[in-house]
Amino acid sequence: MKRPSVPPFVFLCAALVTAMLAGCATVKPYEREYLGDSIMSFDEDAKEASRNVSWIETREGSTGGTGGAGGGCACK
Repeated sequence: MKRPSVPPFVFLCAALVTAMLAGCATVKPYEREYLGDSIMSFDEDAKEASRNVSWIETREGSTGGTGGAGGGCACK
């Protein structure tokens, strides 16, 4: 059986559409601060959660230890 050949134009169109859908964007250095903003998280009330973490860090005198996945060995 002979496979039907696909014209090179179809491959070119597929590559063009794939490149257009990739969604690459250039971010200027002064715009990068907004990418790490707490409003960009999936949490429903990210600003409130950020304030709570800040309050706990101030009270405890340390940072970190909130969230994050462990390896299952119970070591930190």
